Amino acid sequence: MLPEKDKEFTMRRLLSVALLSALTVGLTVTATSTSYAAPGCIETSDTRSWGRGEVSACFEDGEARVQGNVVDLLPGGGLGSPDGYCVAWYIEYETTSGDAYQHSPLACGHLGRAERNFDYDPSAGEHGVKGITGVKRAVLNLVSL
Repeated sequence: MLPEKDKEFTMRRLLSVALLSALTVGLTVTATSTSYAAPGCIETSDTRSWGRGEVSACFEDGEARVQGNVVDLLPGGGLGSPDGYCVAWYIEYETTSGDAYQHSPLACGHLGRAERNFDYDPSAGEHGVKGITGVKRAVLNLVSL
């Protein structure tokens, strides 16, 4: 049998090892969950007094795709008139370098295109969003030109 002093030391040591193990496992899980953005889709629709639309913004199997439409319900009389706005989806992406933002194609009634359907890769082209790892949100938005 161990003397009382040695038992207390052994119990403290076992408790310390157990606590350190639990913290290490917790840190590993936390680091993994914050650095990994789950793939998937955001599908939504919205109608406002000034516009409406539907959008599906997806990131699956390393590929990004945005599909949908927007409609400018208050096309106005032209630039500078009371409603000289366009309508678009404001999409927020998770990327390897942080969050990135992009508008979908615009519907601009005052420029002759009150409705716009789209289907595109948001990472394509010189100004595309690079390093997409997920899609966070999509919001119907007014855009001023």
